[in-house]
This record gives sequence, structure tokens and C-alpha cells, in this order.
Amino acid sequence: MIAVSDLPGAHRVRFAWRLLAPRHWPTWGAVAFLRASLYLPLGARARIADILGRLYYRGNRKRRRIAATNMGLCFPEWTAERRERAVREHFRLAALALFHMAVLWWGDERMLDCCLQVVGLEHYEAARAAGRNIIVLHCHCVGLEASLALSRYFPYVGFVKPLKDPVLDFVMTRGRERFGGRVFARETGMRPFIRAVKAGYGASYVPDEDLGPKESVYAPFFGVPAATLPTLGRLARLTDAAVIPCFTRLLPRGGCELWLEPPLVGFPTDSPVGDATVMNATIERAVLKMPEQYLWTMKRFKTRDTGQSLYD
Repeated sequence: MIAVSDLPGAHRVRFAWRLLAPRHWPTWGAVAFLRASLYLPLGARARIADILGRLYYRGNRKRRRIAATNMGLCFPEWTAERRERAVREHFRLAALALFHMAVLWWGDERMLDCCLQVVGLEHYEAARAAGRNIIVLHCHCVGLEASLALSRYFPYVGFVKPLKDPVLDFVMTRGRERFGGRVFARETGMRPFIRAVKAGYGASYVPDEDLGPKESVYAPFFGVPAATLPTLGRLARLTDAAVIPCFTRLLPRGGCELWLEPPLVGFPTDSPVGDATVMNATIERAVLKMPEQYLWTMKRFKTRDTGQSLYD
């Protein structure tokens, strides 16, 4: 296996004294608060998350409207009151996920074992024992950061969009690499990803974004035509990889569950639309287990086959 540090495209962030400039002090203060939250009782974290979630909900009208539009499209059978409650709960859980992120970045092994439940590792182990390369399929949800803890169990790489704030980029990258995994910058393209898969690394792929019509096909997501990248099928063909779905959700009594499912059967299909349809259906089934936790604040249906935006 090629050492992950030798794979080109790894997003490397090193500390620099300029990060201590006064303009960065507010960010360091937020980071310090997040790290200190490790020592708060779970109940205190939940109460703070309630407050932060309400502030986030009230202060971000744009994201609130996007979430309401998405839920209206995906759950038309729900009453307006139920969708409103779900949107509010989504904002609360997004705030609560920050405290789980702190455990992942800085918590000791005892904290991690208490707060993170991993189910289904046998699916990964069986695929690897059968000699298969592996792509791990994720979706955007409030607990997605927990997926990087997979590097505690097997060699693991993923993609990241470098943050504009250099302090947050430094802290987040260090947190994501603490178990030995590595992340690639998106702008490096798919070549580092393909090399990592062929070298024997489990490689994270999070494809459920609307990145415009150029490379997308339309496939149903909750019955709504959604611009979807069919890249997962091409990657699976190129690397002869099994695609193992893996999703994360915050648990009602605290902690986070990360579950792996059996590899997709009959994948890739014989067409890009077929690949995108299978992928969306797999993500949809996961979302139904945790409907408030999907990342409804992103413009999942931005590109429309009718040409008319839903978010104007």
C-alpha cells in the first residue's frame, strides 16, 4: 500500500505565526470554547445547542427558506406544522453537531468510544477480504464529520473544500487527520482519489450536491428530478471498487451512530442515469431514518430541468 503522505493532492495545512494575528482572535476564541465544551455535561451541551439552534434559525432567513422549500418538495404528505417543526429541529441538531465535532477532533479514546457507535464494519472487512477496492458512499447531513472517524478502523481518505478562514482550515484539517486519515482538496480533481482507491484505501465520496447542469444527469430524489453527478459509477468501474454506503446520525440520548451497509448490488449499472438513480435511492433510504438530520439548508434542487429556480 502506498503511504498516504505520498499520494499527491493531500491537503496539507501547517501552523504559521500569522494565524495568531489579532484579526484571528475571535476565531481562536470560538475554537477554545468548542474545545472546552468537552468538559461540559451532555445536558449542558444540549441546552447550549438549543439556544444556538434558535439563534441560527432566527438569524439566517435565507437558509431557513431553503430548508423549508426542500422539505416541502420531499415531504409533501407532511402537514405544514410538521415540516416547520422539522426545520426548527434541523437547526438545533446542526448546532448540537458542533459539540460532537469537538469530541471527534480532541476527545480521548474513552470519550470517542462512549460517544461514537460504529455498526456494520463487517461489510467493509468482508469486501476487503474478498480482494475488493472500496469506495465509501456518504451523504450530507449534520453528523457527516463523524465519518472521518472511520480512519480509526482502516486506512481512509476523503475530500475537503479548503476553508477561507485560515484558522478554521488549520484546526479542521488537523482534527480530520488525527487518526491517520488524509483529505484531498477538491480542486485537485479525481486522480488522487483514484490512486488512493487502487492503493487500498477506503475512500470517502459525498456526491449529493447540485453542481450545475454541465456534468449532471437528472435522477429522482424523493420523487423530484434532481441534478446528480453520475461520477460514482465511473469511479467504481475505473477502480473495480465495491461501493459501501455509510451514514451518520446523532442519537436522541447523546452520541452519534455511524452505520455501514452491504455493498451496492448490481452497481455500477449500464447507464449514468441508472447509476445516479441507485445512488439517490440509497441516500433517500438513509435520510428516511433521520429526516431532520439531512443537510436541508443546501440547494439540492438548484438546477431544474424546467430552467426555473426553486429558491428565487
